[in-house]
Amino acid sequence: MNTPGNILIVDDDLSLIESLTGLLEHAGHAVRYACNGKDALAAVGSHPTDLVLLDLRLGSEHGLDLLPRLKTLRPEMSVIMITALGTVENAVEAMRLGADNFITKPLDPPQLLAILAKGFEARELRHRSSRLERLSGDGAREIVTVSPAMEQALNMIDTVADRDTTVLLLGETGTGKGMMARRIHHTSRRSEQPFVELNCAGLQPELTESELFGHERGAFTGAAERKLGLFEAAHHGTLFLDEIGEMDPAVQAKLLHVLEEQHFRRLGGVTEIEADVRVLVATHRNLEALAAEGTFRQDLFYRLNVFAVPIPPLRERPEDILPLAIRFLAEYRGGDGSSAGLSDDAAAILQSYRWPGNVRELRNVMERAAILCPADAAIQPSHLPPLPAGGSPQQQPQPSSAVTMDDAEQRALEQALQAHDGNIQAAARQLGVSRGTLYRKIRKYGL
Repeated sequence: MNTPGNILIVDDDLSLIESLTGLLEHAGHAVRYACNGKDALAAVGSHPTDLVLLDLRLGSEHGLDLLPRLKTLRPEMSVIMITALGTVENAVEAMRLGADNFITKPLDPPQLLAILAKGFEARELRHRSSRLERLSGDGAREIVTVSPAMEQALNMIDTVADRDTTVLLLGETGTGKGMMARRIHHTSRRSEQPFVELNCAGLQPELTESELFGHERGAFTGAAERKLGLFEAAHHGTLFLDEIGEMDPAVQAKLLHVLEEQHFRRLGGVTEIEADVRVLVATHRNLEALAAEGTFRQDLFYRLNVFAVPIPPLRERPEDILPLAIRFLAEYRGGDGSSAGLSDDAAAILQSYRWPGNVRELRNVMERAAILCPADAAIQPSHLPPLPAGGSPQQQPQPSSAVTMDDAEQRALEQALQAHDGNIQAAARQLGVSRGTLYRKIRKYGL
């Protein structure tokens, strides 16, 4: 029923963490936990994580603020939001930001295990799609666009691709800065060499520095062995630093030194190491304003701003919406992307929405539609989430995460009972609940 995986629980309720850890480890999962946003970001940045159970409230922090930062670190990872006070508005916003589901406390084991199974399925689908892109040469593949504004951005990166100039990619989250960086690399003279990337958002300064430059054994507590950094991994190739505006100023100074001098030292090391690396950076923030405020080094900003390429948001290139939607639908269905895959009504909804999450949000919407719609049928409005014209997702006319949760729970019960020919004790053992709880659920759903 559950695919074993690496789960991170992010909650400030230690008793809930303890009970969830027991349940999930019993189901075969490897479980870690964090009680605040800082520790959660560090855990996701440094440990394999397939799925996150994220509380909506973490003391003074809000889970919806943390959600996009977690997804930025591991886009394929599934996130399931947990809250004691669920509202439709929060559920819709969580789904827009990349959550796979939204459930309310108190958590019921059969319901939770069923939702986890769907979360792992969604993560595996994203992983397969990403793997296919890498195997087919993701960076070199055609970027789908018919927009003059996007064509101008592509012409700029194609012009600079074969030089070693540092390129600054500017654009909102989800506009495709990562794909543009891969295109630069794959059309450059370094295309046969490594392409290495690091997302700087949410990483602690020590972790960022170690990731970039590596460390020697004993350089700090926990450094049990030498680690090579990403500059060494990208030697003769390209290093892409996403969300550079989130980098700690202390690390910014060391990055500037490497860009100017083409050499560096590992943490705790004394040997100068050559850095023959082409550096590409990206951000959704205004670096010039950050530099004026003093939160981003002005000298580094000037060094990075040699060749800046603005990438337009999807709302400024509406002619790209349907071609992209058809492309994503083809990827998830494994077909040829025929326009017959979208009904006229669904296409009209996609075109009228402003896409605050840009291309990434459109991809997520088409993934959802491909899951809900039979493979041989055209996507209908009912397969899409609420996408109001000219705005962001609003309250769904028929609420409720509770209905979906009950449906999932009932299906889980039915499957367990069927698998064990109605044996209550065996079904309860599979679901991780007591026989009394299972009897109550059976009466609830009239099974």
